[in-house]
Amino acid sequence: MLDKNHATFENFQLLEERLIPSSSNLFFYENAFSKIKLIQKITSEQTLPVLYVDLDFLFSGYVKSKLLTISNLTLFTTLDSKIKEILPKIFTKLTIEPHLVIFDSINGLYNTLSNDADSGRLVNAILMLLVRNISFSKSILIISALAGKKENDWILPNGRQILENQEIKKFTISDRSKIIFEK
Repeated sequence: MLDKNHATFENFQLLEERLIPSSSNLFFYENAFSKIKLIQKITSEQTLPVLYVDLDFLFSGYVKSKLLTISNLTLFTTLDSKIKEILPKIFTKLTIEPHLVIFDSINGLYNTLSNDADSGRLVNAILMLLVRNISFSKSILIISALAGKKENDWILPNGRQILENQEIKKFTISDRSKIIFEK
């Protein structure tokens, strides 16, 4: 357990009903700890093997320190491999059997690719490639992003707008316990 104050998510059933095979889901959060608590709850109730790409290293810190244990977890970080080495491993695993794929986070992906002049296009291409592979493999994808809403658009702290797709469900994790589904 991450702390002695167990976080309960009052709308968790709303989320569970939408995390179905071939679905892609964006999780917008303001508090990284709440995001990790929610992911812990999702993975503890999940029967699919979990592929976790940790680009902000918070989750992997909990796992490596054994504060968080998840059965059937394959953890990828850019400390161990480059993103261009991680993606083929994920796609290979998806061809064998369905998985829960957690891509944490868009912010970390931008930071990883910050030296690339065309990082925006590369980030979008990677995310769309993941979404497409998820639909073929009957897997579930969760992509997290530390972002805020400005007018009707989701904006990352670096000022980049998150491209939205009708096929991707959007959820906001707010005030440490509430999950809001955005239609």
